[in-house]
Amino acid sequence: MSDPQSPATEMIICDEIPFNDDCADIIVRSRPDGVDFRVHKAFLAVASPVFKAMFVLPQGELESQQDSIGIHMRDGLHIIPFDEDKHTLGALLKLCYPAWMVVDCEPFFPTVERTLAVLTAARKYAMDGVERQVRTELVAARFIEPDPLRMFALAVKVGLYDEAKVCARHTLRMPVLGRPYIGELEEITGGEYHQLQDYHLRCGSVAHDLAMIQNVQWITEEKWVWFECCRGNSLAAISGDRRKWVAKWWADFMLEASSALKERPSGETVGIDTEIVHAAIAKASAACTTCRSRVLRDMRGFCGLFSAEVERATEAVSCVLFLKGCLVLTFNQRSK
Repeated sequence: MSDPQSPATEMIICDEIPFNDDCADIIVRSRPDGVDFRVHKAFLAVASPVFKAMFVLPQGELESQQDSIGIHMRDGLHIIPFDEDKHTLGALLKLCYPAWMVVDCEPFFPTVERTLAVLTAARKYAMDGVERQVRTELVAARFIEPDPLRMFALAVKVGLYDEAKVCARHTLRMPVLGRPYIGELEEITGGEYHQLQDYHLRCGSVAHDLAMIQNVQWITEEKWVWFECCRGNSLAAISGDRRKWVAKWWADFMLEASSALKERPSGETVGIDTEIVHAAIAKASAACTTCRSRVLRDMRGFCGLFSAEVERATEAVSCVLFLKGCLVLTFNQRSK
């Protein structure tokens, strides 16, 4: 029977998978909120050399240090307290187990803040494998797409420079100017933010030039309706070594695309579901029956190629970032 005055009697024991196994051989406690997790030493020892060192203490030495390091007993198992709260510690412990044992668990990383807390704990306990998994989660679409600038600042703050590269790439989907203030910008220097803007501007210049009607040598196919329709053609473009007449509505679209790409040099800017593409389709439908009959199909195919070409061109742009005063990144995306 537990000592009535022992802190263990006041604590909550977690009965979630995988902490409800009767074969567990130790209890890990979240000190701030008093939740006990019944766990298996073997899984934790493999995941963390720090955990392993704790578990190899001789039984007599472990018991003699109860008062100094706060170890108590519950249901015949030693309790080791940790400073992390129940959410952080629970996620950290689950990540020590094989994936098939925790498939029915709640998401480990529901928010950015919780994910960063797990990252901090993984580093503290030298859990390299867990840290790699957490770093992957931090650049998952659900976190990075809503606000890549915020994630860039957070990645720089905690020294995740590979992830900062991914975030820098995603910031190309938003304008370089006129961005709303976010508190995470206080975590990076003005120089780091300037370097990110410079990268954005250089990508914008490349993407803008790519869409200029005089520079469409990358369009190698001539099957598109704007090359074939003879009604209302008034502009010329260069496609390879051939001079091609193009429909005016398409020339107008490319001009609008070049301006949009200068602000947002991303393949998404010229995707089929964007406003400028919808406007071009509407113009083509009003221009003539030939264009109207084929424009949706042709623009759908062309926008896929256009988006890919924008990505290809901007991937070749180098990005140099001096993070925390040190040159840590000199790269272009193709070299990855």
